[in-house]
Amino acid sequence: MSLDNLLEGEAPVLCLPHQCEFLSDQWLERARDHLTRALAASGEKLPPFSLTERFSDAPPHLGFPGGVAQWSLTYDGENTRIGREPLQTPGLQVEGSYQAGLALAQVVGARAPGVMQRAMREVEHLFGAGAVRIRNPIEDARTAELLGLFHDHMARMTVENPDIAHRARALGMERHVREVEEQGFTVIEGAISPEFADEVREATLRAVWSHDRTQLQWMLYHGTEFERLVQNAPLMTLMDASLGRGAVIASISAIRRGPGPGFIPMHTDYSMVPEPYPEFAMTGVGVWALEDWTVASGPTWIVPGSHQARRGPKPGEGLDRGIPIEMPKGSVVYFTHGVWHWQGDRTEPGERVTIHSHFNRGILRGLEPKRVDVQMMHRNPPRLGEMLGEDDWFDKLDANGRDQLRAGHMVRLQKFTDQRLDMLLGSAPAEDAVSA
Repeated sequence: MSLDNLLEGEAPVLCLPHQCEFLSDQWLERARDHLTRALAASGEKLPPFSLTERFSDAPPHLGFPGGVAQWSLTYDGENTRIGREPLQTPGLQVEGSYQAGLALAQVVGARAPGVMQRAMREVEHLFGAGAVRIRNPIEDARTAELLGLFHDHMARMTVENPDIAHRARALGMERHVREVEEQGFTVIEGAISPEFADEVREATLRAVWSHDRTQLQWMLYHGTEFERLVQNAPLMTLMDASLGRGAVIASISAIRRGPGPGFIPMHTDYSMVPEPYPEFAMTGVGVWALEDWTVASGPTWIVPGSHQARRGPKPGEGLDRGIPIEMPKGSVVYFTHGVWHWQGDRTEPGERVTIHSHFNRGILRGLEPKRVDVQMMHRNPPRLGEMLGEDDWFDKLDANGRDQLRAGHMVRLQKFTDQRLDMLLGSAPAEDAVSA
């Protein structure tokens, strides 16, 4: 099946009308509209400037020649010109790989102290130094302010790359997607930088101490560190692959524990799901290591392949087949499909601090009530809204019926995801690949 047939001859518009894909035609048109108005409304005439952004390995469905996505802006002090053609003598230049550029393009807070520096740190951690290269930065403060506000304006509407096969490859996640299907879990080592892991750990301890608790729910609302963590691109790729697009937050919780026996026995995370469990995954959980995990630290133990039983464990069953999850700080173990797991004993001093990102397939209710905070939405890209249920049609029924706009959007997005996931897992023939 070709992409044209998949979407019944339509152009692959894979986002809602108020959103856009990075450097798509819709993105460029909105950039042109915003910048033209912003430059015309400037109280003082700005000095001439220009910029060019150019990113290789763009998703094939966007149709860029050679997979290169680019745009340019020229302002001569009076007139503004925006297009895709490269400039002969560019000023500000931004180059790199598309997925790395997208990670920066979705960051809101370009002019806030430290925000872009932290974002670049994480991009270089995931993609390597030089994944995004910036030359000839803007020196004029007024122009830099205007471009920073433009960046935030676009970031608030820029969606994640919907091509899960392309995204998994760009992030080095192909093996992990397959492991989840085969054994029910996988470990993403170094999904965040050690520095970010320390920041999350500090924020977690601050929250649990302030509530005098060893376990705490609703962590999404306890600091911007958790807003950033919950949108981690490698983990979200596994969520999309196993739970489908539109998966929603079930709970974001924290656990702080010291030495002693584990207090969470063998179980699955299929609360009140009848046996036999469905063949498709209903939930997925990512447990973040905010310090190195060893057997002595009391890590999660998992029974590989136990999801294939499609039921919960019987008393004492599976303990002899369990393995400890050992991984360095900043890593995350992801498990789904009702895999059997438990909390190990801690024999070393100190505390193990973890964040548990629990997601449900979009058709299920969550454990935590969702609170769509307007300010939270304003300081984040659309990905956070999707995981809070803003992009689907559930809970939006009124006297006129369902939200047909969101219903149609999610159907198209999931069809595209399924087709590209089949390509990734090898169940679709090579000729079904989407060509540029």
